[in-house]
Amino acid sequence: MTQIATAHIQLVEKKFAKPIGGSGVTGVDIIVAALRDTDGATGLGFSYVIGGGGGVVAQLAQAQANRFLQWAVLKTPPEHWADIKKSFNRTGDGPNMLALAALDVALWDLTARRQNRPLAQALGGGMAPVPVYASGGFGPKDDPQAVAELAAQYMAAGYAGVKPRVNADAGDEAVLRAVRDAIGPQARLMADANEKGYAQSAATLLALAAEYKLSFVEEPLPADDVLGYRRLSAQNTGAVIAMGEHLQGLDRFSVCIEDGIAGVIQPDLAMAGGLTPCLEVARMAASKGMLVAPHFLPGLFVNFSGAFHGQLLLEAFPIVEDAFEGWPERGADGMLQPQDTPGHGLSLKT
Repeated sequence: MTQIATAHIQLVEKKFAKPIGGSGVTGVDIIVAALRDTDGATGLGFSYVIGGGGGVVAQLAQAQANRFLQWAVLKTPPEHWADIKKSFNRTGDGPNMLALAALDVALWDLTARRQNRPLAQALGGGMAPVPVYASGGFGPKDDPQAVAELAAQYMAAGYAGVKPRVNADAGDEAVLRAVRDAIGPQARLMADANEKGYAQSAATLLALAAEYKLSFVEEPLPADDVLGYRRLSAQNTGAVIAMGEHLQGLDRFSVCIEDGIAGVIQPDLAMAGGLTPCLEVARMAASKGMLVAPHFLPGLFVNFSGAFHGQLLLEAFPIVEDAFEGWPERGADGMLQPQDTPGHGLSLKT
């Protein structure tokens, strides 16, 4: 009977040379989980806290591992995930979910390695390539022409689209016009408002999105303004709303999906609690015909290829990648393909 013999948690703190993204992030804490079973097989997982403060999450991950995994009989990752998640009923999701995410990824990697199969196959999918769009390097205060030039560079490099930052204000149109002119009328263009809008400004941004033929607008309102999103969706007449990176709990995702609040769903590995819930969200969304575009980590989420009956789009925004080795490389056609190696193929740099 195979048991999980050791579960070790490590905190890796990473600082950026300059703020990145629409929120001006200056660093990220990476919570790394290493598992070993009694047969000698290993699994590596990770989660992260954007902006730092990951010490508490690392402690929670170690506590969860000690309580639920140390010398436990090895089961499927979803079974372990459910066992641990039940313990949050009096403490809530919050940091607990970020901690669970690291363990869940490690359990999936361990499972795939034990099966001597790529993670994509262990998750129930295949090895088909997936398109990747670029969102890194765009700042909310950048000059429109500079944004357009970077967007054109990404498209020339073979990316499937670009997603610049906007502010849900009067300056948005200049950015969208400049980028659309630079990449052409047929190229996939999106925009990320980073929760900066309110009812009227968000509605105006969606009208611009329809005019400039955007594939979607990400988080035009604060993520927790469910009523605002419901009203915005009801009055919207042409643009697609994307959201999900800040959501925790399948119930919150269900509301967005079942009520038609969003047209694109974007689960975040850490906030959602790992690969197990992200895949469940993807299947729920795909059943409604929604595009699934996970937040960050294209080299990990590419393993969802074929694991659900729907469309998958990956986001290239490097944030934890340089802490690990073994990421799959984008092909000359701009597509990313799961690696044909046992597990996810990643290792922590030393």
